[in-house]
Amino acid sequence: MLAAMTNIPAPPDFSHRLADVLADGFADDPVMNWTFGSPKPQKFIFQTLADQLYLQKGRGALLPVAGQDAAACLWLHAGGNKQLPLVPTLKIASSILRHGGPGSVLRTLKLDARLEKKHPNIPHVYLFAIAVRDGFQGKGLGGKVLAPMLQHCDEHGLPAYLENSKARNLPFYRKLGFEVLEQFEPGGSCSPLWLMLRPPNT
Repeated sequence: MLAAMTNIPAPPDFSHRLADVLADGFADDPVMNWTFGSPKPQKFIFQTLADQLYLQKGRGALLPVAGQDAAACLWLHAGGNKQLPLVPTLKIASSILRHGGPGSVLRTLKLDARLEKKHPNIPHVYLFAIAVRDGFQGKGLGGKVLAPMLQHCDEHGLPAYLENSKARNLPFYRKLGFEVLEQFEPGGSCSPLWLMLRPPNT
């Protein structure tokens, strides 16, 4: 496990490697593809968010298996502000605009604003993204890459919150202690999101 709740400095290419795994895992994500209009901007967006937000105000974990990065996740510490500086915000918007058009930018802004209002009104850790590459799924790696975050939550008495975009992932999250708070409908032709919360094991 790399750079997961440790004081070991992350390697220089850490955010790039995180983004590569996450983009691979989210390539067929129905909500992201509806929002962005294409999977093409995902890697750039994940790396920008990792560099400018999650690795500064949260943590990332990368799980290599047999010399290949197999699983990754990004989360925000309790109390972390999701607001990005202006320049990376404009770069992300430009990438979405280039690949998905003006409608994608508007959908992204609208959906993000609506989801932000759904966050619990208590201190919580926000699991932004988790992915396991196709060839490594079904081997328990998702639980392993999340273990440091869940341990942090339990040790500090914090709940964990996430937005799940695939119905087939519900059993996985429930096995880890997450429960559905709400089935959220983004609107239009977009698939629903399941807003989930895991209380700390104390």
